[in-house]
Amino acid sequence: MALHLVPCPQSVHETGPGVTLPPIVPVVGTAEEVQTLRTLLGEGPGLTLVSADDAPGPDGGSIMIRIGHGDHVSGGYGLAVDPSGVTITSADRSGLINAVQTLRQLMPTWAYGLAPLPDAELTLPGVEITDAPELAWRGVHLDVARHFAPFGWLLQFVDLLALHKINIFHLHLTEDQGWRFEVKKYPKLTEIASWRHGTRNPEWDTDDQVPHGGYYTQDQLRSLVAYANARGITVVPEIDLPGHVVALLTAYPEYGELHGNEIEVQRTWGIFHEVLHLTDSTVGMIEDVFTELLDVFDSEWIHVGGDECPRTQWRNSEAAQRLADSRGLPSVDHLQKWLTEHLRGWLAERGRRLVGWDEIIDEAEVPGAVVMSWRGTEPGLRAIAAGNEVVMAPGDPLYFDHYQSDEVTEPRAIGGHLPWEKVIAYDPFAGITDAQRGSLLGIQAQLWSEYLPSTRQVEYMAFPRVSAMAEVAWRGGPMRPDAFEPALRAQVERLEARGVNVRPLDGAHPWQQGGGRYARHIPEQA
Repeated sequence: MALHLVPCPQSVHETGPGVTLPPIVPVVGTAEEVQTLRTLLGEGPGLTLVSADDAPGPDGGSIMIRIGHGDHVSGGYGLAVDPSGVTITSADRSGLINAVQTLRQLMPTWAYGLAPLPDAELTLPGVEITDAPELAWRGVHLDVARHFAPFGWLLQFVDLLALHKINIFHLHLTEDQGWRFEVKKYPKLTEIASWRHGTRNPEWDTDDQVPHGGYYTQDQLRSLVAYANARGITVVPEIDLPGHVVALLTAYPEYGELHGNEIEVQRTWGIFHEVLHLTDSTVGMIEDVFTELLDVFDSEWIHVGGDECPRTQWRNSEAAQRLADSRGLPSVDHLQKWLTEHLRGWLAERGRRLVGWDEIIDEAEVPGAVVMSWRGTEPGLRAIAAGNEVVMAPGDPLYFDHYQSDEVTEPRAIGGHLPWEKVIAYDPFAGITDAQRGSLLGIQAQLWSEYLPSTRQVEYMAFPRVSAMAEVAWRGGPMRPDAFEPALRAQVERLEARGVNVRPLDGAHPWQQGGGRYARHIPEQA
């Protein structure tokens, strides 16, 4: 019997007869462990999980789930199924969570749904599994600034990541097109910067004249953090600066290099010239924002953006030149580096670590920063050689806003060609020596939302490619597409049972295809 687990465990042995779980299952474990199982198994499977101490019958019942300590690395686990029930061992909570996600995949496909199937049996095969992750950072990034995602759907998306043993959810909260984080000291960020008057893709003659926006309250985000933590996921927030700040400067133009120039939240996509004027006053504002951010997010890692920051306004500004001189910098081009180093120290004083896109090392090394390499792998290799820890996030093959096939019926995307076969063939350690392996924290897929106007479209672009990326992140290396395909087809069925708008491997459903203003854009030949 092929189990088709995603990610595939390190060791799987089928042992003979399995077990059919009763509707009420006693659990031998601590109260916290029982609650973890309830959190992860309480919806689709329809199980009622009770502490064995409270269960009726001799010894709490004959079929049980037993949880114990085992000799495993962090995140590793053992899982055994036999006629007496299920036995899980792990060294820590993350291992227990990973084991339960594997247990869920051993269940019938319908158990992946959001509600139990009436009168259906939960039969598990007899197996012994030993498993552990190779990479510590198994991340997915979501841009909620270009197109806003409703808060309730974010919780559903976290569940989908957890089902794949993803343990980092990188939440991109600010952009030129919208600001999504409530900052109580600066209310205009949500009153003004959180919405735009319309949206225009570059090939459209005009924008759609439909206001678009939204933001998350601090309490909503606190609950998101707790919800994710309960599922073994750390939410890493990103406030992008000193570029990509048009929305911020629409609300507070006094912090811009042009000192009060009136602008509006951007309606279209691209790289814009607006940057922060990095005086002490502006830096104070930044620190205020991050102070409130740290009060909401408990992540060790805090992302400060740093990508695609033009120098045009600084180079044309006498005030910027004077500021660079006063800070002892060789030119205005080093203002971003100065800010990055300042925030690195500021965050370190508060027990946090700075993460930035790979542009943060363009001027010079930034010791202690975590570098997220998106412009290919070369910046990441350079950062590793300099002693930085790195998350590899190269556009090819980990930008999931790129087209999934060459079909002309694919819905409008930003470009590229990135089928799942390219994702599963990715080798995160390419170019990294054995001595450097410890500097690679992990890998991360990106979902930029310029052309993802709805959460259904996010799901379509994310899955099944997130499934392939999760496999690479877990095993720490590539897999042959033909060897992975049977497991991926099974995972697609599980996601369909859950109601996810997943793209079938054999091509998009008719209702998933592009059309009208969202038809695939084919540039005119010169």
